[in-house]
Amino acid sequence: MASVDDAKRAWARSYDGLGQEEIDQRVLGFAALVHGIAGHGTVSPEEFGMELGIDTSRAKEVFEGLSTIGVQVDQSGNVVGAALTALETPHRIEVAGKELYAWCALDTLFIPGLLGESALVESQCPISGETVRLKVTPEGVQEFGPTEAVISVVLPGVGGFPMQIGPASPT
Repeated sequence: MASVDDAKRAWARSYDGLGQEEIDQRVLGFAALVHGIAGHGTVSPEEFGMELGIDTSRAKEVFEGLSTIGVQVDQSGNVVGAALTALETPHRIEVAGKELYAWCALDTLFIPGLLGESALVESQCPISGETVRLKVTPEGVQEFGPTEAVISVVLPGVGGFPMQIGPASPT
């Protein structure tokens, strides 16, 4: 079983070779994408640039950097998924009155905090097929059922799992 330190090392590997400014830009960019998707389902490079206060050409560069860590882009070049998506997955999340979806169960736990909103979550257990329901606030999980529900996390690059993040990730 992997430790929390293993998890930290696995996620840090996705930033290998990047300077602090690029890391900060990606983190801020990711947060802007999640907010944009929660607001209206997609984020264009122009909207992204306005949100971050950068010009469109720089926004497109940051988009390209984010695509290496697994964002979903439609045919028009707009981001439609970054942990949160309007495209159906097994992990439904209702936030601010909107029905959206998360790429994995773990995403449903941090998205409410990132958005500063409470969320109702429904996710299918991959083993039993049973529906797991949660109420998640920015402060954490407030309610859940069934009471014996647990979450498992597959760490990219640890234990033989590939370094893959995004809608097709194993988590």
